[in-house]
Amino acid sequence: MRLGDGAVLRFACRAVRSEGSSAALIIVTDVTQQKAADEARNSLVSQATHELRTPLTNIRLYIDALIDQQDDDAAARLKCINVISVESRRLERIVGDMLSVAEIEAGTMSVNRGDVRLEPLFKELRADYEAQAQDKEISLTFDLPPKWPTLFADRDKLTLAMHNLLGNALKYTPVGGRVGVMVETQADPAKGDVLLVHVSDNGIGIRPEEHELIFEQFYRAKDNRISSITGSGLGLALARQIARQHGGDITVSSELDKGSTFTLVVPLSTAPSAAGTTLSRAA
Repeated sequence: MRLGDGAVLRFACRAVRSEGSSAALIIVTDVTQQKAADEARNSLVSQATHELRTPLTNIRLYIDALIDQQDDDAAARLKCINVISVESRRLERIVGDMLSVAEIEAGTMSVNRGDVRLEPLFKELRADYEAQAQDKEISLTFDLPPKWPTLFADRDKLTLAMHNLLGNALKYTPVGGRVGVMVETQADPAKGDVLLVHVSDNGIGIRPEEHELIFEQFYRAKDNRISSITGSGLGLALARQIARQHGGDITVSSELDKGSTFTLVVPLSTAPSAAGTTLSRAA
């Protein structure tokens, strides 16, 4: 039974009999969160199917174009190869998202730390989103340091977190807007030297009361303007879990109708520990 305020209740009725009398036991269970999670999972499967189809179609089309190309058309071949490379990485990210969600649900997400070279990581990040920004006429800028430290982290997981932050910024910024990525290092009294990645936009913004809620699994902001934008409500939850498993965090500063800034903080050097090998499932 769904109530007017969106709550979902489940009723169960059982007969209770004793000598000389009979009664009914009615059990009422609030299954609102379970129902919301089930609906979100169904939406995630549907969205993933759609998102997988697009890069697969592009890869097939450009492979066909490569086969049909004349041998002397080097520029056309290079364009096809670049598109196939970009779409292949896009497929890899989608599959990585799905696997990470499954790990969160099972409470078994792990990190494989190693030395991460940050300069090529951010070059890949820029290359992956420049076309999307151009399609929406969004100004995408990167403010990067002249010298790069080496980060001791799980490269794949950290890349996934940053893709979710930058992808969200582009998704919720209107045509003609601005998205910026700034990278810096700071000395933190508690964590030592840390890497900070700020992802800022001048998009729709987030209400103050939702600043923490948006990091919960399957939660989507209660803003009518995003109802037509596909999303699973898992990207930010996943990104924060990854940051926290590395000994860092993700915070947000946002004002409605003015934009948002998400800041990823990760210690530059964090030794592996037994306590940091798995993630518990988010509440």
